[in-house]
Amino acid sequence: MKKMSRFLKSPEGIFFSFIGVVVLGLLAYYFYAAPAPVDTSKPVEISISKTDNIKGAQNGTVTLVQFADLQCPACASYEPIIRQVLNDNKDTLKIVYKHFPLTQIHRNALSASIASEAAGLQGKFWEMHDILYAKQGEWSSVINVRDFYLTYATTIGLDTTKFSKDLESKVLEEKVLAEFKEGVSLGVQGTPTFFLNGKKLENPRDLGAFNKLIKEAAAAAN
Repeated sequence: MKKMSRFLKSPEGIFFSFIGVVVLGLLAYYFYAAPAPVDTSKPVEISISKTDNIKGAQNGTVTLVQFADLQCPACASYEPIIRQVLNDNKDTLKIVYKHFPLTQIHRNALSASIASEAAGLQGKFWEMHDILYAKQGEWSSVINVRDFYLTYATTIGLDTTKFSKDLESKVLEEKVLAEFKEGVSLGVQGTPTFFLNGKKLENPRDLGAFNKLIKEAAAAAN
């Protein structure tokens, strides 16, 4: 016991005691701060309102909700598949885009989401969405990203004066962050994350796998 007491009072003992306190603190933080696990085996309720960005069959029996980050390379790589999936299921599929900007690793993700919503105020959310993914390599890591947004706004025919003002909108920022919080509550941890008629998907690897899931969901809905 004396040896243990001397060790705890030594510099080495103090250091290891400190490490132990830090580890316990982190574990406690994770236990209390981490979101509760979500049962992904059952469909969940996802709010869809008139302010959401929706395309496809408005009264379709299949709803694909996508939580995505406009600066995410994986999301960009899925875009051609999503467009083809919509074309292949145009009578049954409705797609809802929800923002999930990963701001800790993507410096411009939040502002890009706001830029797309600012374009949406002029009826061109999807046009800005498409050009941001297509040009992702241009704007992702730059400091003065606003200039790129204004260039894209001109390209898709927006009123750039209004667009520039709307980039500062706190209402649009709150909308984006509300969708992010919704995703967290549903167990979303990365992007893209898809929900098909409320059920979280293991991301399909190709067009065929995606179409198969959608057609199965359409058959089940009928």
